[in-house]
Amino acid sequence: MKPWLRFLIRCGRSALAAAALAGLLGAPALAPAGPSGQPFTQARERGTLVVGVPYLAPPAAAGAKLRTPERLDTVLAARLGERLGLPVRVVQVEAGRRAAVLADGTVDLLLADRVAGQSAPGLDDPDVAVVSAGYKARPQAVIRSDTALRRWSQVKGRSICMAGAAFQAQALAARWGATVRTFRVPSDALVAVREGACDIGLVDDAAWGPLMQFPEWKKFSATLPLDGPQAERVWLARAGDEASVRWLAAAMRQWRQQDVWTAMIRKWARDVAFDVYLDQEVPDCHG
Repeated sequence: MKPWLRFLIRCGRSALAAAALAGLLGAPALAPAGPSGQPFTQARERGTLVVGVPYLAPPAAAGAKLRTPERLDTVLAARLGERLGLPVRVVQVEAGRRAAVLADGTVDLLLADRVAGQSAPGLDDPDVAVVSAGYKARPQAVIRSDTALRRWSQVKGRSICMAGAAFQAQALAARWGATVRTFRVPSDALVAVREGACDIGLVDDAAWGPLMQFPEWKKFSATLPLDGPQAERVWLARAGDEASVRWLAAAMRQWRQQDVWTAMIRKWARDVAFDVYLDQEVPDCHG
């Protein structure tokens, strides 16, 4: 064996030597290992994955019962953090600041809604990479089955209730001339429907079916035709952080293959149904 080849093999632990050997032998050089090849290096250095979301429900009053939030953003962030082996901190970020907080490192990731046919701050920025989270939904009505409401043209002036984080539901109700009432959490809005304080409730159509599977929701299973654009939940990351974007896209593909969203939505519906049960400690006042 030639002396130069013996030397390179003996020093093969060196990235430079390995690259030189690969070049000499005609094999493709491996990219040097290091922090630059790891996803979310800033989060790893910080020790926390910081995720920005469009809305965080106000904290419950002291002594109040804990209730399930409208959006699954905090659940998504926590699940992603588990996969990365990092604790997660969730912060609320205004839409207009999305690109800025990604660029300056205030957050590692953002969750946002990409609404069909609409533009939104950050989603079209060349410095921001958009990765689908795999969740798409439109608002769907929850109505007492013994009412005559069956068309959107009938809702003008009627009260429609939803959680404060249900942005698409609020826009849809306002477009049809309804009186929009928002609540801190979805169970509060649904209790208002069950007690007759609201004519209609709105939840995501993806969650409507699982919620209506519970026997106590049979008499509230009337609805209206789906209307309005579909909203898709997406992750926003720094476009220049290619390792993180690739890792995130691969993780979301695996979520879709494992049907992660179905399990999360069913759990959400079960939790909200239980929240409503706890809030209605007496039988429904309508009998």
